[in-house]
Amino acid sequence: MTFGADHGVLDRPRRGATPTSGPSMATAAAHTTAPSAMPVAARRARTMSIGILGLVAALALAPEALTPALAWTVLAIGLLIGLPHGAVDHLVPEWTLGRDLPRSTFAAILGAYVALAAAAFGLLIVQPMLAASAFVIVSILHFGAGDVEFLDASRDLRPWQRSIAVLAFGLPPVALPIAVYAEQARPVLVGLAPELAVLTVPAARTTALLVTFGSVAVTMWAVGVQGRARIAVDLAVLCVAFVLAPPLLAFAAYFGGWHAARHIARLLALDPRNVDELAAGRVGRPLLRFARSALLPTVISVIVLLGLWWGAGGVEGLVAAHLGLLVALTMPHVAIVSWLDGRRREARGKVIA
Repeated sequence: MTFGADHGVLDRPRRGATPTSGPSMATAAAHTTAPSAMPVAARRARTMSIGILGLVAALALAPEALTPALAWTVLAIGLLIGLPHGAVDHLVPEWTLGRDLPRSTFAAILGAYVALAAAAFGLLIVQPMLAASAFVIVSILHFGAGDVEFLDASRDLRPWQRSIAVLAFGLPPVALPIAVYAEQARPVLVGLAPELAVLTVPAARTTALLVTFGSVAVTMWAVGVQGRARIAVDLAVLCVAFVLAPPLLAFAAYFGGWHAARHIARLLALDPRNVDELAAGRVGRPLLRFARSALLPTVISVIVLLGLWWGAGGVEGLVAAHLGLLVALTMPHVAIVSWLDGRRREARGKVIA
C-alpha cells in the first residue's frame, strides 16, 4: 500500500489533482457549505431516500409479499450497499482542512482508524453487552446527527432543540423496529448480545415509543415555527416507514438508501475535485471519483465480512457477521464524522459572527 504516488483507492488525491481551472483545495473546502456545491447532490439524495422509504412503507401494505426469507435477504443487501459510505473516511481530514497532510500524519490517521475498529471488535468479543450497548447508543446519535447536518436542521435552533432533533432523527431507525416489532427484532439483538433482549420487554418498548415520538413532536414544532416544512416531511417519512414496514426491511432500506446516500452526498460536496461539476449540476463524475476512492476499502471490508461469515452460514449468519463488522467500523467512522460536523458548525459560527 502506497500513499501519494497516485490518488488510488486508499491513496490521497495526488498533489495538484484539483483542476487548474477550478478553485484551490482551500477554496473548495470553504465551499462545502455553500449553496453552489451542496444542493445538487443533496437534493437528489434526499429525493431518492424519501422515495425508497416511501416504497418500503407502501410494500408493507401487501404483507403477503414480505416473507421472512425476503426480509433477511433484503437486510443483507441493504447492509452491503451501505458499506461504501464510510470507505473514504481516511480522506475526510484533508478535504475538510483544505490542504494536503504530511504522509506521516495521513498514515497515523489510517493507523488510528484501524486500531479503533480492532478495539471495538475486540470489546464485542470480550464484553458483548458493553460493546453492543455502546453501538446502539452511538448509532442513534450518529444517525440523528447525520440527518440534522444534512438538512441543516439545527440552523436557528437552540442547543437543547438541536439535541432533541438528533434524537428525533436517530431514534426512529433504531428504537421503532424494537418497540413496534419486538419479536422480529429480538433475534438481531440477541445476535449482538443476549442481554439486549431486555430492550423488547413492554416497559422498555413503551419508554422508547414515548421518547421517540416526543422528540419528533418537539422537533416538528420547532422547525414548523421557522417555516421549514421539509424537515418535518423527512421525520414523518422516517416514522411511517418504521412503523408500517417489518424492521429488517425498513432498516435495510434506511441504511443503504437513506443514511448512506445522504452521507455520500455530503462527501461529494466535500471533495475539492467536485466543486465545479456540482456547481454546474453534474454528479456523474463525482460519483465515479467516490466509487474509485471507496473501492479498495469496501473490498477489504467485504473480505473481512466473508471471513466472519465463514462457518456461520445462511443469510442470518451473514447479517450477524455484518453487524459485528458494523460495530467495529462504526466507532472510528463516527469519530471522523463528528470531527467533520464540529468543523462545519465552527465555520458556520464564524460566518454568522
